[in-house]
Amino acid sequence: MKHRLSNLSKIYRDDICRKMNILPIVLCMFCMGNAYSLMAATPSVSETLQQNRKIKGRVVDVNNEPMIGVSVLEKGTTNGVITDFDGNFTLDVRGNSAVLVCSYIGYITAEIQVGNQTDIHVQMSEDVKTIDEVVVIGYGTTTKKELTGSVTSIGRDDFKAGNISNPIQLLQGQIAGLNIARPDGADPTGGFEIQLRGLTTMKGGSGPLIVIDGVEGGNLANLNANDIESIDVLKDGSAAAIYGTRGTNGVILVTTRKGKPGHSLIEFSSYWTTQSVTRKPEFLSADEFRSTLKEYLPNQAATLDYGASTDWFDEVTRDTPLSQYYSLAASGGSEKLTYRGNISWHDDKGIVRNSGNKQLRMRFNVSQTALNDRLKLDYNISYSTAKKNFSGYEVMKQAVTRNPTEPVYDTEGRTPISGGYYYNDGPFKYYNPVAMQNESTNETLDREFSGSVHASLKIIDPLKINALASLVETNTRNGYYQTQYYPIDFGTNGRATSTNSLSSSKQFEVNADFNHSFGDHKIQAIAGYSYYDYWNERYYGMNYGYDTDIFSFYNMGAGSALSAGKASLTSNKQSNKLISFFGRVMYNFSDKYLLSASVRYEGSSRFGANNKWGTFPAVSLGWRITQEEFMKKFRWLDDLKLRAGFGVTGNQDIDNYQSLSLLTFGSRFLYDGKWTSTVYPNSNPNPDLKWEKKEEFNVGLDFSVLKGRLIGTIDYYVRHTKDLLNSYTVPVPPNLYDTMFANVGQINNSGIEISLGASPVVTKDFTWNLNLTFARNTNKLASFSNNEYAMVQMNTGYFSEDLKTYTQRIVEDEPIGNFYGPKWLGFDANGDNIFEDLDDDGKLSDGDNQVIGNAYPDFTFSIQNSFSYKNFDLSFLFRGSVGNDVLNMSRLYYEGFSYFGSNNILKSTLDHPEYKGGAIYSSRFIEDGSFVKLDNLTLGYNVPLKGKVISKMRIYVTGQNLLNLTKYKGMDPEVHLAGLEPGIEWYTFYPRTKTYLLGLNITF
Repeated sequence: MKHRLSNLSKIYRDDICRKMNILPIVLCMFCMGNAYSLMAATPSVSETLQQNRKIKGRVVDVNNEPMIGVSVLEKGTTNGVITDFDGNFTLDVRGNSAVLVCSYIGYITAEIQVGNQTDIHVQMSEDVKTIDEVVVIGYGTTTKKELTGSVTSIGRDDFKAGNISNPIQLLQGQIAGLNIARPDGADPTGGFEIQLRGLTTMKGGSGPLIVIDGVEGGNLANLNANDIESIDVLKDGSAAAIYGTRGTNGVILVTTRKGKPGHSLIEFSSYWTTQSVTRKPEFLSADEFRSTLKEYLPNQAATLDYGASTDWFDEVTRDTPLSQYYSLAASGGSEKLTYRGNISWHDDKGIVRNSGNKQLRMRFNVSQTALNDRLKLDYNISYSTAKKNFSGYEVMKQAVTRNPTEPVYDTEGRTPISGGYYYNDGPFKYYNPVAMQNESTNETLDREFSGSVHASLKIIDPLKINALASLVETNTRNGYYQTQYYPIDFGTNGRATSTNSLSSSKQFEVNADFNHSFGDHKIQAIAGYSYYDYWNERYYGMNYGYDTDIFSFYNMGAGSALSAGKASLTSNKQSNKLISFFGRVMYNFSDKYLLSASVRYEGSSRFGANNKWGTFPAVSLGWRITQEEFMKKFRWLDDLKLRAGFGVTGNQDIDNYQSLSLLTFGSRFLYDGKWTSTVYPNSNPNPDLKWEKKEEFNVGLDFSVLKGRLIGTIDYYVRHTKDLLNSYTVPVPPNLYDTMFANVGQINNSGIEISLGASPVVTKDFTWNLNLTFARNTNKLASFSNNEYAMVQMNTGYFSEDLKTYTQRIVEDEPIGNFYGPKWLGFDANGDNIFEDLDDDGKLSDGDNQVIGNAYPDFTFSIQNSFSYKNFDLSFLFRGSVGNDVLNMSRLYYEGFSYFGSNNILKSTLDHPEYKGGAIYSSRFIEDGSFVKLDNLTLGYNVPLKGKVISKMRIYVTGQNLLNLTKYKGMDPEVHLAGLEPGIEWYTFYPRTKTYLLGLNITF
């Protein structure tokens, strides 16, 4: 929808008819399709003219109905008017040689030679390509008007500018029901959580399937956003079922850019960014710490004040880290062969010292036709490498909780073992964060190579054969080293670990594609075969006791622990296969009645011998109501389509070999003169293990009114995920092991999604586009027990250390994400906690626990505005979440005096100084996490150029995460929502930042 709006606006903006005065049109809402009203401003006269003669005319559509608000402009001038309610216009032109240019959104621009005419009749034709826009679906394409499933598409014009480390950011806030969060804050090495239409699994994978140019299981982090042409998201079961066991969590289809015949282009893009912290944790400063000591711990003030004034947060962070990005692409070709190549470099520095991500990405595509254009070949090759430097989140926890009167360095040489850093061995797990940063190296090197060939051979006009072969190989190496002065494990004299992982995936697919139209009938059919093979091998080594730190982790064998038998070395290899047969038929009768039916029969090596194969059917229907005769009178209604679909998808994203009885090695013993390892069971066999199955029903309505000025989509869905995968306690014997991985239970999700797009103003110089999304999802765990496997409840969100309590509970027939604990009512006169006593036993006990919040929002929304005025453009995106609760772990531990003195505490502790007790988990620390964020603000300028070398130049500035409106007291209410421990802001964290960016795009 957004792609269509931007195309319409671009068509209009590029037309010379835009050189007229503003066209104000007020749109009135319609009620149940019965009536409408439309108002237009009085036609405005252009600037003073050299008038020769006056003409008049009338503009109508293909049905000879008058068109209101059409721009009528004398070509090559700024002399123009708009048509009135009856489609009439009057205009003074310069003579018989004048040419009139008439344009209107959604219609093909018309040019008319005036000549001797004084009364001109203009008939305009609808620009049908907007509803005929191609949409990528599984194993093929269709048009927007023929879609029967829930599919959302965005194109390059809809992409947000910014410091894009992962192209998934392009979808954030753009698609209703698709929640994308970055819970690790501004960490340049952090990932993104993606959740479509709620949580659908207990132990399986929850992220969508990524397909890049037909290659399944792609990693978007290794793809340059500048290489992407469009992204299509298959949201409901009927659209995603063609992908079988990997379609439960949705499918994201990425189409990359290709070269165009006759266009030789060189494109250069660059941007430079810096950051600032949005919100620091509000712990006591050194002066506040001292005054609080004197007031509340006067007897210990002298011993706990170490005389320094240290801002530990500033010590471990950078002030204004500068990141940079450069991209160079070349494309072109002929009618028979096109090419496009791109190379990019991204140096992303984090706000925390020692953290960063340097990425080199290359991609090359060649498209070729042969055999009289019957054979088309596409070759894709890509290579990426990323060097990631980590600064552990524990560093930030130590920084904010450390006594601010302690110095960073030991200038007096009190503790030689610490290497010159100030060392305090009193508190539990209390480490100098600057020493942790300076005396450790944590580095990962990721490499990925991907190559694919796609061939399409037209056998006869309606029939072609397609084949795809691909290879993706990755290599990941992590090296970690702690020097002899690292404040944890003093005495080990340096510790090194090295982890190497190699993986490879091969994919081969072949299908027959039939596409034929006859009369009012159109049939698209596809039948195919898919083979996917994946393997991974991993090596790990650890050693310590080094004579010198100069080798870091590059001389693993030099540590003394190896000869003492205390080093460790492990390795493993695993693999899995998927084999599939699939088919789909799409039928279109008279562009009015639509049908799509698909099925996938798939086998996975991950499941038990009795259930390796499964069938995943889908069917969906569409009715374009506006094509009916009785709708012709509603001319303001361009398109109205009702959709309904049902589909079954699966989830096989689990560890390998879960259905088998696995053995593990134990201690060694002497037998017959030889040392032999013991072997014991590590899992039970389950030959009946199978994939989770999600059954989803979706009904939707697509509409377009007033020639595309307002378009929208409404979807309602109900999804039931059955045969949930989970681990259950079983007796030994008869079982070999005390847990069994089995299929039990069901999760239900239902919700509504609304997407609206409008072009309220489109004139010669000014354009305003508006896009809104709204999504609401509710979930419930219907069951996770049966006659064979029983589970009363599942406790999650465990806090270790001294608290030792679970914070969440999953119970049948209740929502997932519930916080469970005592309800806090306040403080009594003595400063003690008051809790609701549900069991009337006069004390705090398990009987007082109840639901005290839920991590999932009531609804999410986004509002995006895009403006253009002449060569300037401005866009901004607000994104929000309402009703989600967050457990503030920092407040739980550090809003109180129990840790004060040895640790710092939050300033909010002083709001209730009467409370001297310890940390107790309760509703007191469950906060409303609702928020509204200004995600993206971009101001750009397209430089007008007349030279032959540079054809386009754009300069822009962007701000990201500039505003966060929330009542939440912690760092950021946007926390982890995936998995079974959602909604917790842990006290180990990476800061959130505002990003400021200056960018430049040049096309030669």
